[in-house]
Amino acid sequence: MTDTESKNNRLTFAGVAALTVLTWYALPDAVRSRGVRAVIKTGLLGVTAAGMAMIPQVYPDAEKFAQEVRNDVPESARTAAAAGAAALAVVGTIWGEKVIYARGERIRAGGVRCAHTPAAVALALATGAAALVDWPALAHRFTAH
Repeated sequence: MTDTESKNNRLTFAGVAALTVLTWYALPDAVRSRGVRAVIKTGLLGVTAAGMAMIPQVYPDAEKFAQEVRNDVPESARTAAAAGAAALAVVGTIWGEKVIYARGERIRAGGVRCAHTPAAVALALATGAAALVDWPALAHRFTAH
C-alpha cells in the first residue's frame, strides 16, 4: 500500500468516525423516541464494527510495530490486565454516556434547542482528529532504539 493510499484510508476512516460520533451524540436533538434512537444507534454500532474491521487498512504498519515490541509479561498477567481494562472501559463508557446525556437534558430543560449538539460536535472533532494520527508511526518514534 502506498503512503498516499494509507493517508486516504485514514482520512476516510476519520471522516466516518467523526460523523458516526456526531450522529450518536446529537441524536437526542433529532429523535425524541427512545426506541427509535435505540434502533438508529444499533445501526451506528454496525458502522463502528465495520470501521474496526478497516483498521488494518487504515494503519498498515500497526501489525509490524506490534511484532517489534518486546513483551516479557506472562500471558496470564496480560490476559488479566486485558480483562480488567475491558471491564473498566465498559464501566467508564456507560458512566460517560450517562453524564453526557444528562448534561444535554439539563441544558434542554433550560430552554436551549439542540442542547446535545455542541457536545456532539466537540466529541466528533476530537474523534476525527484522533483518527487522523498515524499512531504506529508515532509510537515507533518514541520506542525506536
